[in-house]
Amino acid sequence: MGGRALVTPRFDAVVFDLYGTLVPEFPRSEFWEVVDAMAGVLGCDAAGFRAEWQRTAVGRQTGAYAGGIPENVRAICAAIGGGVPTEAALTQALELRAELYRRWFHPRVSALETLRELAARGYPMALISMCAPDTPPMWRASELAPFVAVEIFSSETGLRKPDPAIYLAACEGLGVAPERCLYCGDGAYRELTGAEAVGMTAYEIRDPTVVTAEQLRPEGEDWQGAGVSDLRELLELLPPL
Repeated sequence: MGGRALVTPRFDAVVFDLYGTLVPEFPRSEFWEVVDAMAGVLGCDAAGFRAEWQRTAVGRQTGAYAGGIPENVRAICAAIGGGVPTEAALTQALELRAELYRRWFHPRVSALETLRELAARGYPMALISMCAPDTPPMWRASELAPFVAVEIFSSETGLRKPDPAIYLAACEGLGVAPERCLYCGDGAYRELTGAEAVGMTAYEIRDPTVVTAEQLRPEGEDWQGAGVSDLRELLELLPPL
């Protein structure tokens, strides 16, 4: 018979990481410059503030601070003997962080195009993000959000990568078995190994224009598995459903 052969899809859904995958990761030097500047505005010792910022990262990412970043910052100031910051100083410090996010929280090249095409091909999508509590509102206001049906934020669920539960929560939300999900991320928090451990097929985004060593990439892994240099390459693996 003539004509093109039908391709049977290997996957029924796609799961994405956020930072370093759909939006850029922060440059490491710029991120810590902002943390140090926040300390200066708050009248705190920069080294002490930075160390406590790192120490409280897990709590920040898992919803330990009911009052969000403001509560976290107040707790840091108290822990290092910086006293109670004035509301004016706190507002100024938080604005420095907000400016950093405004510079970097935008779709990566090809991200919007890829999500739009996957939606047109019928693929449900999920997002799994390790993040502080100021990320979910920014995501939901972004132009990427309407294409993603399931959102799993560590700061809202208390789950962290590579805990199997965070991946299984996405699969449950999608109604798709892990073995039928393609996962794509930059490899922070050992996420790729974690995805494959529950049965997903993981692909690393390896953008040749990005110098990984200069990025804020916590708990990275030396991934030797599959990868793509551009998100649009995933489309070759995902024919219309």
